[in-house]
Amino acid sequence: MSMQKEQAARAASVNLDDDELPKPSSFGLLREPRTAPGQLMGLQGKYREALATIENLRKGGAADLPLSRIVRVPGRQRPLTTDERAELKANLVANPLAHPVTVLPETEAGFELLSGHNRVEIYEELGRDTIKAIVIDVEREKVEVLAFYANLLAPALPDFKKYEGLKARQQQTGFSNSQLAEESGLSTSTVSRLFQFGSLPPAAIQILEANPFILGATAADSLAKAAKAGRADLVAEAVEKLAEAAGSNENRFTEENAVAYAMGMKPTATRPPPAEPLVVKQGKKNFAKLIVRGDAVTIKFADLSITPEEWAAKLERFLKSEIGKEF
Repeated sequence: MSMQKEQAARAASVNLDDDELPKPSSFGLLREPRTAPGQLMGLQGKYREALATIENLRKGGAADLPLSRIVRVPGRQRPLTTDERAELKANLVANPLAHPVTVLPETEAGFELLSGHNRVEIYEELGRDTIKAIVIDVEREKVEVLAFYANLLAPALPDFKKYEGLKARQQQTGFSNSQLAEESGLSTSTVSRLFQFGSLPPAAIQILEANPFILGATAADSLAKAAKAGRADLVAEAVEKLAEAAGSNENRFTEENAVAYAMGMKPTATRPPPAEPLVVKQGKKNFAKLIVRGDAVTIKFADLSITPEEWAAKLERFLKSEIGKEF
């Protein structure tokens, strides 16, 4: 087995940043998947199975280590959405740490952290002094590649962060896209598509660094083509609009809208959220409910002492009267 394949196999089997709560998985690779969804399922399966492999690397049971002695390495922390982080923090506030963080053997600087950057960060926010940790012994020359591919296998890692990791790995090794694909287990086309983030204008890259979840690789590929066609300013504006719309449910600006905007086409209109029903009461009781959908108004009567047909006739007379006032 070549060194590249050995590293890929090791990376696929070790979970070094499992800050989401582990979930059982039935994913398995009986044959090499060829479609993008198939590859994703395979990566997710490897990510889950890594928990079992950690057990085989243990040098002893978990110990309480001082947070002040844990050394975090920039670039290894898996980004979480606001909701994911809130869920993790709530879990850590209410429950003991079920899955210890993972560190390298102690040096003069402390214990270098491999897995659990988000948990350590939240423990510090909560004012905790120690955290349960497992010490594993990994060959030094393999630490970075294992840390990177453990993050790459995380199902929720945004495409932009995958691109940043692959770019750093390429700069470190000088690998071609095909060599990165072989090492990571991704297809060459997927690696090439992720690298299209690098063709976006600097202003767009700056926005994505602060908002990595707003743009996927497929849309980034289309925006990169627009930038190469001389529409870099429009691409940057489109990415800025995506960032502004993040977290908003009203008049949401989607990836499809962003691509259309950058290509100079009119964005597809987005549907506004449905209006709240209007309730007409008779005393304390509901008499009727008016539901507005686009250009239609539906009336649902709670009291059928007068039939809907009779109300329809009354509404017809009312509308004709109102039309007369307008014209």
